[in-house]
Parts: sequence; structure tokens; C-alpha cells
Amino acid sequence: MSSAEDDEGAMASSLLHGSLDIWIHDARNLPNKDILSKTMSDVLRSSKMMKPAADAAMMPTSDPYVTVQVASSVVARTFVIPDNENPVWEQHFLVPVAHEVSAVTFLVKDSDLFGAELIGAVSIRADDLKSLDRIEGVYPVLEPNGKQCAPGAVLRISVQYVPVARLTMYHHGVTPGPDFPGVPNTYFPLRRGGKVTLYQDAHVPEGSLPEISLGNNNGFYRHGQCWRDVYDAIAQARKLVYITGWSVFHTIHLVRDGANSKALGDLLKSKSQEGVRVLLLVWDDPTSRNVFGMKMVLDDHGPREPWHDLHSKIDGPAAYDVLKTLRSGAIDDEIYSNNNDPERWDVQIFRSIDSNSVKGFPKDPREATSKNLVCGKNVLIDMSVHTAYVNAIRAAQHFIYIENQYFLGSSFKWNSHKDVGANNLIPIEIALKIANKIYVNERFSAYIVVPMWPEGNPTGAPTQRILYWQKKTMQMMYEIIYKALEEVGLDDKYEPQDYLNFFCLGNREAEDTPSASGESFSSSNPQIFGYRMSLWAEHIGVVEESFTRPESLECMRQVRHIGEQNWEQFASNKVTEMQGHLLKYPVSVDRVGKVKPLLDCAAFPDLGGNICGLFLHIQENLTI
Repeated sequence: MSSAEDDEGAMASSLLHGSLDIWIHDARNLPNKDILSKTMSDVLRSSKMMKPAADAAMMPTSDPYVTVQVASSVVARTFVIPDNENPVWEQHFLVPVAHEVSAVTFLVKDSDLFGAELIGAVSIRADDLKSLDRIEGVYPVLEPNGKQCAPGAVLRISVQYVPVARLTMYHHGVTPGPDFPGVPNTYFPLRRGGKVTLYQDAHVPEGSLPEISLGNNNGFYRHGQCWRDVYDAIAQARKLVYITGWSVFHTIHLVRDGANSKALGDLLKSKSQEGVRVLLLVWDDPTSRNVFGMKMVLDDHGPREPWHDLHSKIDGPAAYDVLKTLRSGAIDDEIYSNNNDPERWDVQIFRSIDSNSVKGFPKDPREATSKNLVCGKNVLIDMSVHTAYVNAIRAAQHFIYIENQYFLGSSFKWNSHKDVGANNLIPIEIALKIANKIYVNERFSAYIVVPMWPEGNPTGAPTQRILYWQKKTMQMMYEIIYKALEEVGLDDKYEPQDYLNFFCLGNREAEDTPSASGESFSSSNPQIFGYRMSLWAEHIGVVEESFTRPESLECMRQVRHIGEQNWEQFASNKVTEMQGHLLKYPVSVDRVGKVKPLLDCAAFPDLGGNICGLFLHIQENLTI
């Protein structure tokens, strides 16, 4: 089972789709890799760049840690133990995987002042893991040439693969109730007894959206007024107002429709004068700004590209988890629970944040691991947003609808540029979900809405790179779906776009005031159902009966047809009023899943820029 890292290419590849239950216990007799580091440290100390160690006479040795590599992705990492040739980690990892690999590789490394140095590796064959038995033992740590890195150098590990079909938590979807534990392996637990209000836009003019019946005597869906509720919350605040975001425009008026209200800046000033603590945290990340070319959102949009953000309001215990992101210190949320409300929500907060941006993470790395934080180099990371995405996709039974500012990832499965570092599992999990449904002859549909292009100039190098990675992601997903259709002999009856479609939003200078006719439908999840139906009514401009069955072939083909018609109208030189603004994303996808530019429109109207992007060299490890 153990082999050197370069032997992996000779092994047979297998798809590992499920979870890896990993224990990294300890290592013994590791070599000292710090001789060169000591020399460098001495040079730096002599230049007064570093203070001498407390015991300068002590000979430093390796600072080992272990990473777990699946394909080109690092899926787990232990903490660093300084100056120890016999380190004991005793760290446990439960890692979701969706990788086609020949082996899972444990890389033992020495953390240096500059980067890290490979000590050796242990590989466990994928075929052995697919036996489903727990594989555990003490394995020699081998150099790339196959020789043991030092006499007696070994790593003690334990690993078990559990395929997604055996993970019973996904078999029946998300089943809310007193026994539902929430998404496991995340930082914040499920909080019971809260309330959630959903908003599809910041501001919805009265009468602009149809009434959506919730069926079963549940009444009609109530369209939320996000900015009005934000204004009221600030106006009624007694202790604190914390605001965080990409930008804050102090002159904006949150309450419109003729109401007499203060501008945001004046409102915050008045609350501050009342003794309310008012704090603003505005995004300021030079790396994101320079690498991805992000400027002010409103300046970068052309006349045809609208976008909107979905919002929610959280009341109850989970709101204090949001507060913990902005303020350190213990907060007792139990007294705020309301478990007797028949309309209560059970809420769980997910984040993508690291210890450089938030206080309160444990100092002890073992405790950090127990709280499901991921170890990076000198940083702890809460990746619970990714965990929640994977959990939701695996639990989905009928359809997936996603609106997101970006959609790229699973680069380890691309047909080229596999090592770019965009290793999130979301795209491949969706594709594998569809493929698995095809294998058992069940319908499943995925609708993905993204901006026509990311923030920035569509002709600029950063945007063109992102569009290129997005196209690679689409291609990978459609290839997986076509392969499944081909294997079950349905490729002559169906095509990949009968299961997966990408959309974007667009308009033609005319004022965006969508209207639609409402009908009465039922659903077992009335609020979520009403939210989606209202959202689709805004995007598509009409409510159809098939929309109540989004997993159906009829609905998928109908929404796709409407999107294609809207694109033709959008791209036309003739300016006309559009009934809806949901457009089929402007790429061609043939019956075998090949993604190509449209023959008559390879660039964005008005502003230009290759729709499929261009390959340009980019720094490795996108971490998207």
C-alpha cells in the first residue's frame, strides 16, 4: 500500500466520491532538514533581522507537518510541530472527496522560514481504499526516488473511504425536524427557535411582482422589503449597529416609494448621537483588487448587464453567531431561543473566513481541529460555506438552483490546467449528482445563474482569465453528464443540457419593471417554494405551471427555450422591451457536451471581450 510519490502514475485510477475518514497519528525518526535553515537564520541574526533564540546553542531540527493530497488537491493538513523528529499530531479529518485518483498521498514536510521542504511521502492505493475497510498501520516515509528518507522514518496513519451511496444522511434530502442535526463538521452548530426573512432584491416596487399562492391554506407569499426592514432595524437599534460590506454609500436612501426618510449617513449619525455604538467595516483587500481587477460595482456594468443580490434577515440565536464574526467574546444565545413558535426556523451560519480576519479562534491547534477549522500555514480557516454547499448538493433529491457571482472550480478534473488550484468541489458534485441520477433513471435538473461577466472590464486580462476558467468548469461538468448518458444508452434520446443549464441576466436599457401573472400551486416547503417562484417570476417575466416541477424535462427545456429567446432579443441591434431578463448563457453546447463560442456572437455585445475567455498565465493556487 505504501509507495513513493512518483509511483502513483503507475497505479490504476478510481473515482473516490464520498468521504475520507483520516487519522494522522504520529511519525518517528524523521531526518533533520533544518541544517540549511539554521545557516540562513544565522545570517539573518547577524544582520539584526532576527532576535537570537532563547537557547542559541540548541541545534534546530525539522518542523514537520503532513498534508493529504488527492489528485492535485490538498484536502487536509496537520499543524506544525517545531523542532521535533518524532512528532505526535493525533489529528482527525473527515474530508469530502470527488476525485478520480490512483492513490491518496500523505506528504510529510518540513516548515521552513521560506516555504517548506518535502521530507517524504506515504501513498495508499485508491483500489485498496475502495475495499471500504479501514486501512491503518505504520508506513515508511519514502523520498521521490523510492528510498526511505531516513533509517526507521515512519508515519502512523489510519484512513477509511466511505462512498456517497453509503452516507445515509444524504439519502432523503434535508429533513427538518427535532432530530435533524444540521450540517456536520462545521464551526457553528444548528440553532433552533429562530426566524428567517428572505428577500430577492434590496427594493421591490409595490405591485411589480405577482401573488404566489403557497397552497394548502398557507396563503400567499409575502414579498419582503429589504431596505425598509434594514432602515427600521437601524432606527430601532438601542445598543449597536454593525455594518460590513464591499462598500457603503452614505447618501443612499433605504426607504423609497415617496416615504420621508433620512439618508443612511444621516441615520447612522443620529443613532451615534443617541449613544448607539455604530461601526462600519468596509472591504479593503489590495490583493483582490489588483489580481481580479475589481472596481466599484456600478461603474463596471454595461447598459445591458443587471445583477442583484439575494438577502436574508436572521432573528434569534443564529444572529449571535453572525455577531461573533464581528465581535469577539462569549455570547449566551440560549435565552433568545423560541422553540414554541410554530413558524420557527432552525438556522445554521456558514462562513469562509480565516484567523487573519476574525478573532476568537482557538490557539491550541488540536482544539481548532475539533471545531472543524482547517490548518493553513500560520493561519486557521473556517471553510464551512464549502462544507454546506457539498452537503446540500449531495442531499438534493430533485433539482438545484444556484445564483452566484462566480462559478468555477474542480480544476483537478479539467482536461488541462489541472494544477491551477481552483479545487472546490461544487461543480463536480453537481455533475456527479446528475450522473448518479441518470444511472438510476431518475430526473434531476440544475439551474445555475451567474453574471454575464465577473466584476471588471470584460476585455481585461483578469476577467478574461476568470471567464476561461468558467468555460473549463462548464466543459468538465457537461463531459461527466454526457459520459453517464452514453454509458446507459440514453445519449440518442437526451443531451447534457436536458439536465444542466447556465444562465445570466440582461436587459436592454428599458426600465426594469417585470410583471407576471400568478397562479395557485402547492408545495411541502411553502416559504422556500414561494421565494423561488417569485424569483423566477422576476427573472423570466411569467409564471408557468411547469415551474412547480423544476426537476422535470418540460421545465428545464421551457426555461432554456425562454432563455435562448431572451438572448436573441438581448443581442439584437434592435432595442426592444424584454419581458424577462433571464438569458441562456451565451455559449454553444452540443449533444456530446462540447462547449464552444456562439457562431454569431463570440464576444459580449457593446463592450467586447471573449465570452469563453482567453488563457493567460495567472498565479497558481486560485483558492476559489
